[in-house]
Amino acid sequence: MGLTDTPPPHVPSWVVPASGALLITGAISWDMCYVLMSIRSHRTKSYGMPLLALALNLSWELIYAARVAEHPLERLGFLVWLLLDVPLVYTTLKNAKHEWRHSPLVAENIGAVLTAMVALGCAANYAVADWWLSAPGTGFGDKSGKWWAGREGFDCTELAFWTAGLAQLALGTGCLAMLLVRGHSGGTSYAIWFCRALGTLTGWIGSTSLLWWYWPEAHGFFVNPMGIFLMTTCLACDTAYPFTLAVVRRSERVLSDGRLVSGISVKQSAAPIVKKRL
Repeated sequence: MGLTDTPPPHVPSWVVPASGALLITGAISWDMCYVLMSIRSHRTKSYGMPLLALALNLSWELIYAARVAEHPLERLGFLVWLLLDVPLVYTTLKNAKHEWRHSPLVAENIGAVLTAMVALGCAANYAVADWWLSAPGTGFGDKSGKWWAGREGFDCTELAFWTAGLAQLALGTGCLAMLLVRGHSGGTSYAIWFCRALGTLTGWIGSTSLLWWYWPEAHGFFVNPMGIFLMTTCLACDTAYPFTLAVVRRSERVLSDGRLVSGISVKQSAAPIVKKRL
């Protein structure tokens, strides 16, 4: 976002293009992540993106492609993401029954569950975008040079930073939690983690940090306590992920059909189960 911004004279002319290049690098990294995740999910008969993160990402991409993006490169990026979402959604719907055996209600209604989550995500993202773009000057600092739909004072960079940050938080924490709960690496790999982490570091953090350093009056939100919390939490999860993945892969088992399961046995409780009468 922000490819149409016109910075003040004190900002070097290369800053906005360089920030855009980092954003594109992040987008390509996420493209690779989506492709690798779909392939790995198919091979291991699992899925690699937590349901909440998938719903948030899909709804974010739908709303921003239709409501916010205006530069051709931005629209192209969202279109590619939406196309790559198709195999992600397919493998999730197809293989969720294996991962949700402990909850038949979810396993048998995964399509309805995901549809409801995406619908709620679309409503939330549309509400935020509509409020943000309803009047100029929304957000942190001076929005001079920030353009949207031919009008000045609308900062889509900050809007995307916050909304994408929440989706990143759900994805980073969700992927780590899912790995720990499952105890196997179905739907994920070191290459997937690397592409995902690189996309976060360049497309979300790197591109915005460059703008903040040279154009702080409009990008002070980057060092806002909430922004710091989002970034440090996501980076912490991405840092811990490969080490957790290494531990999980040492203990997982491969079934005859290619599925992966946890190799750590669950100890049965020594306490007797007593049924209480109501």
